[in-house]
Amino acid sequence: MAGLIARLKQYPPDALCMGTFWLEDDFLSLDGSLSEEEIAEAMRICDHRHDAGIGFNWDTLQFAIDHVKGR
Repeated sequence: MAGLIARLKQYPPDALCMGTFWLEDDFLSLDGSLSEEEIAEAMRICDHRHDAGIGFNWDTLQFAIDHVKGR
């Protein structure tokens, strides 16, 4: 979250902006057994495999979770 906040602080409060972000709770809603370390790894997978044409969505989060869990 710190990286996102730092980037946003570079712009004035009234700058046009849009975006979406996902939090730990979003990953836990798909798999409540995830540890903090597994969530962090799933987030890294999402970040490294991000496709701007697809974006982040429930399917991309589930893919990353499945990869972390070895499914």
